[in-house]
Amino acid sequence: MPFFRKTYQTFRSTPTIKRKPTKIFGEAERDALLEKAKEFSKAVRISKEHDESRPIHNAWVEFCQSTTFHGLSMVLTFRHVVMQILWLLFTLMSMVILAYNIILVIEKYQRNDKIVNVELEFESAPFPAITVCNLNPFKKHLARTVPEISETLDAFHQAVVFSNDAQFEETTSRKKRSAKNGGFRFVQYEPVFSACECVKGLNKECVGKDSVPPSLESACICNYDRQDGSAWPCYSTSTWQEAICPECNDIGFCNVPNTTGTESHPCMCQLKMGYCVLKSDSRIKRVWEFRGNKIPDRDSPFRKDFLEQLSKLGYGNMTDQVAITTQAKEKLILKMSSLHPQRRAALGYGKAELIRMCSFNGLQCDIEKEFKLHIDPAFGNCYTFNADPRKSKASSRAGPNYGLRLMVFVNSSDYLPTTEATGVRIAIHGQEECPFPDTFGYSAPTGVISSFGIGLRKVNRLPIPYGDCYDSDGPLPYGYVYKNYKYEPEGCYRSCYQRRMINKCGCADPRFPAPNDRVVVCDTRNEEIQQCLLAEGAKLSTRKNSCRCVHPCKQDVYSTTYSAAKWPSGSIKMECEGRDPDCNSYYGKHAAMLEIYYEQMSYEILKESGSYLFVNLISDIGGQAGLWIGASVLTLFEILFFLFRCLTILLNRCCRRKPKKMEDENEESAIPKEGDRKKSFGENNNNNNFGSNIYINS
Repeated sequence: MPFFRKTYQTFRSTPTIKRKPTKIFGEAERDALLEKAKEFSKAVRISKEHDESRPIHNAWVEFCQSTTFHGLSMVLTFRHVVMQILWLLFTLMSMVILAYNIILVIEKYQRNDKIVNVELEFESAPFPAITVCNLNPFKKHLARTVPEISETLDAFHQAVVFSNDAQFEETTSRKKRSAKNGGFRFVQYEPVFSACECVKGLNKECVGKDSVPPSLESACICNYDRQDGSAWPCYSTSTWQEAICPECNDIGFCNVPNTTGTESHPCMCQLKMGYCVLKSDSRIKRVWEFRGNKIPDRDSPFRKDFLEQLSKLGYGNMTDQVAITTQAKEKLILKMSSLHPQRRAALGYGKAELIRMCSFNGLQCDIEKEFKLHIDPAFGNCYTFNADPRKSKASSRAGPNYGLRLMVFVNSSDYLPTTEATGVRIAIHGQEECPFPDTFGYSAPTGVISSFGIGLRKVNRLPIPYGDCYDSDGPLPYGYVYKNYKYEPEGCYRSCYQRRMINKCGCADPRFPAPNDRVVVCDTRNEEIQQCLLAEGAKLSTRKNSCRCVHPCKQDVYSTTYSAAKWPSGSIKMECEGRDPDCNSYYGKHAAMLEIYYEQMSYEILKESGSYLFVNLISDIGGQAGLWIGASVLTLFEILFFLFRCLTILLNRCCRRKPKKMEDENEESAIPKEGDRKKSFGENNNNNNFGSNIYINS
C-alpha cells in the first residue's frame, strides 16, 4: 500500500493552523453596529428609489456608452462640458447632412430612371409585310362615272382655273351649301348650262360651246351625258322651264307634269320638244366650269354666281394651287370613303394590273396567292406581301437579290387631276400591324429602280412605374377601331379622332372604321356633315393633349435607307404587247421597279432596364450612413432594441407599480428590533456552544 502510506504521511506533515482568538463585543458596540447596518439599508433603499425614478435616463446613458453610433458615444466619453457640446454639434450636423443625402437618394430612386441595353442577334430576321399602292387611288375614266367624284373634280377644276387669274377680287363670304338631294343620284343625263350659237333661231337646236356665255341670251341648256361627257342637244334657256315631274327613270328622263306618276321630282322641261330631264341638284352645272379654261369676266352676269359657288365648295379666297389640291384630295377621300368597299375596289387597280412581276429570295412569287388586298382611304386598292403571320417568310441572305423585287405598272395616263406625282407608295410594317401608307409610307417614282434597304430593331419597353407603354399581348383598348390588328400609336390616334367625330358630328368618319355596328357612318354627300368633319379635324390638330396614346411594350421598328437608279436601261428589251414602238420609254413613263431587302443578316434588340434598383438604394443609404455617422444595419438594430427597452420600462411602470408604503414596511421588518435582538441573543446563548457573546475574529 505505498500510495495510501504516502498520502498519510503527507497529511501528517501538514502544519496546524492556529486560530486567532475572537474579540468579544459588548452591548454598546453591538448597538452601534446595528445602527450602521440600518443606515446602510436606508442608503441602499434611497439609491434604489433614485434608480427606479429615472429608468429611461439610465437606459439612455447605457445605450450611448455601448452603441456603435460613434457620435453619441463620444458625447459621454468626455467629462468636460465644452467637449460634450462640441461633439453633440458634430453629431447633429452629420445627421442633418445624412438626412439631406438620403432624401436625394430616395428622389433618385423614385424617378425610376432606366437604361437601354443593346444586343445584336446574328441570325435571319423575319421578313416584314410590304404594302404597295398606286399614288393614284382611282382610275379617272371610272371615277368620272360616280356623281360624287365627278362633282368634286369639277369643283377642283373651277378652283384651279380661278387661281390662275389672281387679278380678280374675292369679295364673297362662305355660305352653307344646300343638301337637297332630288331624285336619283346616279343618273346618266342631267341639264347643264352652256354657251351656244343658235343659228336657226331660239326655238331650234343650238350648238354648244365650252366657253363662258357673254350674256344670258347667249346661254342655253344641254343634255349632259355623264358617261361620255357629251353635251347634246342644246336649246335656248327661253325654251326651258323648271317643273315638278311625277316620275323619272334611271337614266334621268322624266314624265312631263300632269301625267302618270305618283312621285315628285324637280326637273327641267323642254317646252318645244316635250321632254323633261331630272334636276339632280339645286344648282344647274355650268359646262365652262368643269371643261373650260376661263372664268366669267368681272362684268359677266355669271361672275357673282361663280364666286358664290366657289365659296360654297370650300375654295373661297384660295388662290394657291397646292392648297387647293390638298383640299380637293381631302374632299375626294371623304366622298370615296362613303361608297361601299366593293364599289371602291372596282374603281381602283387590280392585283395583276398593278403588280406585273415579282420575286422573293431569288424565287418567283405567286402574285395571286401571296398578295392580299387592303383598301386604303387615301390610295385605294393596295396589296400586301407576306401578310399572313402563320406563313412568315425570311431571306436566306442579305442584299437585293434575296429580298422582294417588284415591277409595278401605274398607267399614269389614267390619273386623276388631283394626283400630283406618278409612282407607287410602299409601307413596311409588321405582319400583325395595320398598314398606314399615308403616314408611314415611302414614295417611289416611275422610270427608276428604287432600292429600300431595311434594318430591324426589336424594342422592349418597361411598363409602369419605369415607363408608360401598352401591353401588346393584352386585349385592345376600349374604342380601338382596328379590331383585327395589334395595338399601334397611330391606330390609337385615329380611334381618338373617330370618337371625337362621333361626339361632335353625330356619325363616324367614313375614312376610318366605326367602333361598333351601332354607330352610323357619315353621309358625305351632305355638305353640312362634310364641313363638320373637315372643321373638327382641323380643331383636333390644334388641341393639346386631346388624345393620350402610348407606345407598345414590344415593338418591331424598321429603319430604311433609300437609293435609286434610272430604269429600264437601254440593254433591256421590254415587251409592250404592241402598245408603243419605244417600249422602254413607255415603261419608263408608266412603270417602276422596287427592291426591298435586308442590308445585313442581323438585327438589334433594345431592352429597357431600371438603372437604379432597390438594392442600389439600400447600398447608397448604407454608404451615406457609414460616411456621416459611422452607422450600419447593426446600429439600426441597437436603436430598435433601445426603443423596445424604453417601451418595456414604461409598460412596467404603468402595470406593475407597487405602493411605496408596502415597500417601506418590508424593509423595516428586515431589520430586527432591540427586544428581538436581545431575545435572539439569549436564545443563541443557550444554544450556541461557543458562548453567549458574539465572536468576531480579531
